[in-house]
Amino acid sequence: MLRRAVAFGLLTLPFGLLASVPGCGGQDLPQDICNWLEDSNNCYQRFANDVGERCGNSFDANSDPVASATGYFATRDDLSICIKNGGGQVIFDPPLVVAEFPPTELAFTLLDEVAEECGKGTWANDPQSYSIAINEVSAADITGTGGTGATTDGITGGTFTIDNPVDTNQLNVSCPGGLETHSFNELVTQKCLNDVTDFLPSATVEYSVGIPESDVSDAVSGFIRFRVEYPPTDPLAAGATTRVVEYFNCLIPAPPAPCEDGEKNNDETDIDCGGSCDTTCAEGQGCVDNDDCTSGSCGLNGGLRQCLAG
Repeated sequence: MLRRAVAFGLLTLPFGLLASVPGCGGQDLPQDICNWLEDSNNCYQRFANDVGERCGNSFDANSDPVASATGYFATRDDLSICIKNGGGQVIFDPPLVVAEFPPTELAFTLLDEVAEECGKGTWANDPQSYSIAINEVSAADITGTGGTGATTDGITGGTFTIDNPVDTNQLNVSCPGGLETHSFNELVTQKCLNDVTDFLPSATVEYSVGIPESDVSDAVSGFIRFRVEYPPTDPLAAGATTRVVEYFNCLIPAPPAPCEDGEKNNDETDIDCGGSCDTTCAEGQGCVDNDDCTSGSCGLNGGLRQCLAG
């Protein structure tokens, strides 16, 4: 099978995430975002430490998005449910629509293999405008399920939200439980540019609509993937890097070939027939010459060239 490179669009999420985790409330953390990011006890850190990779997978920046997909849509025309390869589903509400890509917003629910909700997520067309909610689960609930991020104490879960209002330099953080909130000026991050700026809460969406089959190449599936970057355990340690969780990477069936796409395009004389298509056109459909017609007869009908009865 021939392979070809997949071109994909990259969208970066806004600074907006909400998380509810016990222990986040009641703390009066500094409104200086550099100090907040450096604090290993900030709620962004605690949320990442607590939920681990529950509901998602670790992310390999060098992975091929099609080959590393963790789920798939059954049809290209219905992108409401992504079926996860390892069991479970990702439910999109509203459904995604390939014709409207690039997507400008996402809202999804993560289900496990027994249809129990694991978490939810939203994204609003900006690296700092998103939310991730991970449901609480006890150690007993996850024993033997093979879930990642599980500990003997279970998972507290919660919802972490960040918002970057349009046309402002403001970053609003709402921590798990809603008892701890912050409003930061994102311009202040310039003063910690070489320190922890790269550890700002952020989400990324990548997508491809896929490539149809042609005379020189096989069809290539499309995809859509969503991931969130969490801070390193010790953001001030030398060589510290973010912890990245990919919540879904869903294959989208490749576009149909030109002669099968339900449209009159290229050199077709009518929809999906005539011209270079293998399918010839029926009586009453458009034609240029006799070879375009199943009947072998192309002539004028009401002043238009159409396939005539044999």
